[in-house]
Amino acid sequence: MRHKRIHHLLRVASHLLDQAATDVRGTGLDPVDENIQRIGRALIEVIEVQRQIYAAQPELQPKTLAATTAREHDANRLFTQFTLEALELEDAGDTDAAREKYTQFIGLSPSYHHREIARAEIRRLS
Repeated sequence: MRHKRIHHLLRVASHLLDQAATDVRGTGLDPVDENIQRIGRALIEVIEVQRQIYAAQPELQPKTLAATTAREHDANRLFTQFTLEALELEDAGDTDAAREKYTQFIGLSPSYHHREIARAEIRRLS
């Protein structure tokens, strides 16, 4: 199990980042929304590395997180790709292009849940 140690470290990291986001909201560390977004971006990066580990060693993927179908797996991957691209556009100050990226995603995604997240991001950027 060559990636097991990294897998465990990233699980701890994702838990700590999730707790940090909760604490930011609870303590009101200003700017709250911006700080939570920063932590969210870090979580997205951790999740992408975890996805690579699970592709290399599927037995490490927690059963509760395992995509039950190839379609779910593809939807998760598409969402990650478009979200990273939209966040890069937003970071560059191009919120119009970021909204367009989410709009493109909505037209392509088979996942209702992911489309709803994209719609929420469009509203946030508007």
